[in-house]
Amino acid sequence: MSNVALVVGGGTGIGYASAERLARRGVSIMLSGRREEKLKAAQEQLTAAVEGAQVAYSAGDGAVEADAKRIVADTVDALGGLDFCVNCAGTYEPTDFLDMDEKSWRQTIAPTLDAMLYPCVAAARVMAENGGGRFVLISSINAPVSEPEAAHYSAAKAAVASLARSMAVDLAKHDILVNAIAPGWVATDMVGDFVENATPESLKQLNILARVGQPDELGNVIEYLVLDAPEYLDGATIFVDGGQTAMAPLI
Repeated sequence: MSNVALVVGGGTGIGYASAERLARRGVSIMLSGRREEKLKAAQEQLTAAVEGAQVAYSAGDGAVEADAKRIVADTVDALGGLDFCVNCAGTYEPTDFLDMDEKSWRQTIAPTLDAMLYPCVAAARVMAENGGGRFVLISSINAPVSEPEAAHYSAAKAAVASLARSMAVDLAKHDILVNAIAPGWVATDMVGDFVENATPESLKQLNILARVGQPDELGNVIEYLVLDAPEYLDGATIFVDGGQTAMAPLI
């Protein structure tokens, strides 16, 4: 194996934290995402943080099949192969269900679900040709539960968990393992306003730890699934949510 990972959405948040952890383990990293300036900054930050890290980036929209194929081809060309894929694609804009229309639906479904599918298909084809690999897909606790104004996001993230299971079933014969993680509230740009404005009382209602998670805590689990997990762990979704889905709300 060439020891190369493609991190979709690797410019910020959970994606960047995962890329840094993998780079510290000697994995060569391809960062991808839609915003080239974010990827360039992340590449510079990562090479400064990890001595000797081999880091490249390829900008493109993973929700566009042609872009996804190009990003995977860029990975192989720049780094010599592709063994692992961490896909953190996703976005969220609150929308009440009665206000849902084609535009608001597609603005969430495309970058959250389509951008999960197309890079994974292209990457899996390379892995199958080269003898195997591992995927980690980022779902959400919004897969089994929901909240107001999140029908599109919850539907997409539920589909991601299902996609991971289906990929595991289809790709096992190629020695490719596929798992997902379902984060709870994590301190990323996507939920920055909530994190900054949360009161101690609201955090007590959030989960049993009464706090938001940090990207590196998710990166820790992703590192394990990519590099250390046994082969018998396949097709699973692991909840990393501070116990939020274990906690019944107080009345």
